[in-house]
Amino acid sequence: MPPTDPVQETLAPTPFEAPRQQADLKARRLTPRRLATLVIAALIGITAWHLFTAKAVLIAFTPPAESESVSGWLTLPLGERYLVRPGDLSVQAEAKGYYPIDTRLTISNDADQRFALAFEKLPGHLRLTTGGIPAEVEIDGEPVGTTPLTVSSLSAGEHLVSIRADWYRPLQTTVDILGLDQSQDLALTLEPAWGTVSLSSQPAEARLIKDGEDLGLLPKTVRLLEGPQTVLITKAGYQSQRLDLVINRGDAITVPEVILAPANGAVTLNSTPTGALVTANGVYLGVTPLQHALSPNRNYDFLISKSGFEPVTRSVQLAPTEVVTLDLTLAPRLGSVTFDIAPKQANIRINGVLQSNKNPTMRLPTTPQTIEISQDGFATITQTITPDADFPKTLRVNLLTLAAAELAQFPEILEVRGGYRMQRILPATIELGAARRDRGGRSNEIQRLITLTEPYYLGTTEVTNAQYQAFDASHNPGVLGRTLLTAQERPVVGVSWDQAVAFCNWLSDQEGLPRAYASVNGRYELITPRTLGYRLPTEAEWSRAGRYADVAAGAQGDITGRARFAWGDDLPPPNDFANLADETAMGFAPNIIPNFKDRFRGPAPAGHFKANALGLFDLTGNVAEWVHDRFSTNRTPTAATDWTGPSEGAVRVIRGSSYLSGSFSTLRWAYRDSGLEGRQDVGFRLAKNAIAGAVE
Repeated sequence: MPPTDPVQETLAPTPFEAPRQQADLKARRLTPRRLATLVIAALIGITAWHLFTAKAVLIAFTPPAESESVSGWLTLPLGERYLVRPGDLSVQAEAKGYYPIDTRLTISNDADQRFALAFEKLPGHLRLTTGGIPAEVEIDGEPVGTTPLTVSSLSAGEHLVSIRADWYRPLQTTVDILGLDQSQDLALTLEPAWGTVSLSSQPAEARLIKDGEDLGLLPKTVRLLEGPQTVLITKAGYQSQRLDLVINRGDAITVPEVILAPANGAVTLNSTPTGALVTANGVYLGVTPLQHALSPNRNYDFLISKSGFEPVTRSVQLAPTEVVTLDLTLAPRLGSVTFDIAPKQANIRINGVLQSNKNPTMRLPTTPQTIEISQDGFATITQTITPDADFPKTLRVNLLTLAAAELAQFPEILEVRGGYRMQRILPATIELGAARRDRGGRSNEIQRLITLTEPYYLGTTEVTNAQYQAFDASHNPGVLGRTLLTAQERPVVGVSWDQAVAFCNWLSDQEGLPRAYASVNGRYELITPRTLGYRLPTEAEWSRAGRYADVAAGAQGDITGRARFAWGDDLPPPNDFANLADETAMGFAPNIIPNFKDRFRGPAPAGHFKANALGLFDLTGNVAEWVHDRFSTNRTPTAATDWTGPSEGAVRVIRGSSYLSGSFSTLRWAYRDSGLEGRQDVGFRLAKNAIAGAVE
């Protein structure tokens, strides 16, 4: 487009008019007056808001505070209360005589709140006096010093005051401390706790001692505390005298003049040997070494004596305080002792010293002497003998061989509970059984050589009813015809093998011995090694004590040439030899011994008939006896040592004849029977090892 020419326009002036908005701003400009008005209005608003929303708080002080200060955000006092905002409020207050309060309170949203604050009293002070008498003071058990004194900072309230002073009674009282930083006075009066004692002595100028303190020379008046008191009066060259006094408070006592005796002398007595008895003028003083006080200027006759020594006498007279030592040697008293020793070449030792045996008579001190007699191959004997100076003595000693001495350690007789007695039996080798062609012999009488190696004990009689019924009071074997089998002195019968063993164990218990039998699977078995408890004898032990009673210890006996019966080889036995089946047994015994009398229809009292060579009764006749062994007809072994029978077998062996035995076979030593249950003709006797564990 082609350019055009600019339009020419003429500008005309117009009058200026300010904008209205600026005028309004000027009209509303904040002047000082207007600002002040606004501030006042704001304060009035805030105050009104605070008055309507603040919490009223009353703080009560006990006692009333003399000054107080409460600070917190927008805290406003209003009479007795404060208008405060919820939250923490700091409170300070003071009152004279009390600790200041400085605490913080927590203000809740409750409209009206009250707080009670109590002032704590300041400590008080106590001035203590005891009338010019120094005294130790404790308050509530704590030492605080000596009067007069002031005790500061005592808490308000009651306190225990304790007063102690030498020579015065203790005093306790309580005091109420006011506190409030105030001082109080407490004046106490102490009570005297003494009396006065006037003492004098003869001679004068003796010293008065009390509890180790020298109070001066007599005559003197002293002050002593009330109660029991002891004083000592001493003077050189005189015996001290002790006085026990009882002092009452305020007493004035005059003690009668104290007469002092001259001081004792002293004698020391030593003797060789020591331990001698000492008497003076017939009064026993003790044994040496001895020190004893003696009254001066008086004669004493001393006698020093000891058993086995010649006595010594001495006369002593001492001056006051004189000390004498006597050293005395006592000469031994000798007595005559003659030694009668077998064998004559035996060695003699006296108190361990070997003596010559050429002179059988010796002079020895009359004190106990230990004598030892010894010889090779013999047991040594030690004895004590006290020789007598007036009567000669003889010591007779027969040494035993070692074997005899070993045997002698076992008593020959044992006394058992209930009056039962047991005889010591020495070992030997014996033969059981009988030859096959022996008249009356039976197939179960197996010949067997048994060696016994240890001594043992066997009852001298069969166990009686009285002894068995101590174990089983209910046992009653009944009657045999018109004969009671329960008579107390007769052998117990009707007991099984197990009952006999149970009695053995019971008796062992009664005497505190280990049992000989143990129950194994319901059967009694002998404990090995053997104990010292009571048991039944083995068959070999029974035979050694019966058929082989005459065999010497350690020797061997066999059946060859040995009598088949206890009285010999033929029937009948002598009358009254044993309790067997005589004519009185007719009607209940299977067989009767013709032309024989024993005068008993049933069992006889145990031990009625004559004993055998070992002192044992009724191994033949009266009642047959249980032994330990199981019954068997097995012929092995043919020889054994300390044999206890077969290890298996249903029944047990019964040995010996009884009052029912009348046949040739049953009267023989070799006869054997068997069973388990009790019978009216079977009892038992006890056996016991002499040495525990000696036999396996």
